[in-house]
Amino acid sequence: MRPVLRTFSLLALPLGLSALALSIACSGSSSAGSSASATPMGTASIILTDAPSDQWSAVEVVVTKVAFLNKSDHTKEVVAFQGASAKINLVDLDSVGELLASAQIPAGTYDALRITIDPASVNLVKADGTTVAANQIHVLGSSVLVGLSTDLVVTANGSNAVQLDFDLAHPLFLVQLPDGSWAMNLQVRHRPNANGMMGMAQLMFRHRKGTVASVGASSFVLHTDSGNDLTVNVDAGSWFFDADARAQGSFAGLAAGKHVLISLRMQPDGSLWAVRVWYSVNALPTWTPEGHLYGVDRVNNRLLVSTSTGAPRAIAIDSDTTFTYRTSLSLGTGTATLANLWSGFKVQVQVKDPLATPMHAQSVNIQRAVDAGQISAADATQLTYAHPIAGDRTYAYTSPFSWWYVGLPGLSSTSTSAFASAVTGAGDVRVQGLSDLVWNGGTGAWNAGNAIFLPVALPQGTISGSYSGGQLGFTFTNSTGASQSISVSLNPTVGLQPAVLEVTNQSGVVTVAPIPVTDWAAKLVSPARARVAVVPKPDGSFAAYAVVVFSGF
Repeated sequence: MRPVLRTFSLLALPLGLSALALSIACSGSSSAGSSASATPMGTASIILTDAPSDQWSAVEVVVTKVAFLNKSDHTKEVVAFQGASAKINLVDLDSVGELLASAQIPAGTYDALRITIDPASVNLVKADGTTVAANQIHVLGSSVLVGLSTDLVVTANGSNAVQLDFDLAHPLFLVQLPDGSWAMNLQVRHRPNANGMMGMAQLMFRHRKGTVASVGASSFVLHTDSGNDLTVNVDAGSWFFDADARAQGSFAGLAAGKHVLISLRMQPDGSLWAVRVWYSVNALPTWTPEGHLYGVDRVNNRLLVSTSTGAPRAIAIDSDTTFTYRTSLSLGTGTATLANLWSGFKVQVQVKDPLATPMHAQSVNIQRAVDAGQISAADATQLTYAHPIAGDRTYAYTSPFSWWYVGLPGLSSTSTSAFASAVTGAGDVRVQGLSDLVWNGGTGAWNAGNAIFLPVALPQGTISGSYSGGQLGFTFTNSTGASQSISVSLNPTVGLQPAVLEVTNQSGVVTVAPIPVTDWAAKLVSPARARVAVVPKPDGSFAAYAVVVFSGF
């Protein structure tokens, strides 16, 4: 059995980060009588995405239910998805959406939703491939409420989509406890799309797998491996591959009961259209056409791409393999283009034959190009990420260039001088960041479109200076074995407060509770055992992003 972690609410967490809601109940009548059939209905699609993390190769959960809450009466919940097999690796969801469901729900206004997971389904695989034992994972309940930052207004016959962004990079998502076990506090936020349903048409969706339930004149119904049905339209632009014949297929090759793997696009009206469809009488192999680059082998001309199992797959690159950035911008053709790719990129690979060993890439589309890690240098025109093995990489800034702290994009700055001033550190407190890269066709190189300061999670230590006047002293043993002490500021301003938690172990029962600002002085006292995550400030000092104090371990 898993260790017990009592449920607590993080709905008031600072920085607008709410704990992921994971339970649903459907209230009201469950019958399908005549009154229900007369209720005006609209379509609501549920899309899951994720902020990136380089610490994990797999963070898997099984979503079992999703429901929307009526704004005027939260006791009225409408189930939009229910199943038991929607296993999702959250690590794979940055820059690509997981279309969990597209359901008919009653017209009305909804301001929150709940998502339910199976706590026993959680699987954690570290970046080095080490799997965390199940009895070392404490899961935060199975249900938490997620408030929608903008209301979901469902109209009769209208189409809507709700995008939920998991935040694996948040230092409270997975916290290692003093006994070496891990506490999972799922963090999620509603990501409103400023362009509404038009914006959904620009989102790349993760491939869906399942069987054909029925075939119409120009569409088919996919019964997904998550247990729900999706109507998929086809047109002249849809591409088919017959895995049985190992050759290009056609829409006519589809039949009820056949196994399919499809890439989808959503139109502004909410309809789903097939981009590529692989089909077979027998179950298709468990290969995935998109994933993160774990490595680029420029000697043997291969890409190592992550899979749903967390283990990378080798994809051979040929002289005719084409490379693009966000579908439309060409990077080149052939093996020489591998010089412009490295670990961390999110790619979508179209293979020549999904049954071949090894598979050979027909095309590679870079969905997201990033670099991340220690920012070793920065000035008014460029920044450098340090890579001890691969070599440092320097990027010129795009125009405009902006930077901010993770979780606070609304407080972004375009001052490159202030950014350069913040790039400092000492000992183990090395500035960490992440940049989205943009391909510069003129120079044939990547430029940095932004820089996001990520929290530096320091090793477990002790509070050496009790909280007073907005400051906290923290001492820990750094990577050289030496004792290092820093002063950390805590901002009490609503919306800018760090997340401050207390983790207590009482006879094997782990309890986690937020510490309000009014109790900081009473709880953050020397010599409490603690972990601290910090971000740099332009004046060279450090601010707390998260503080966790431990007792009973």
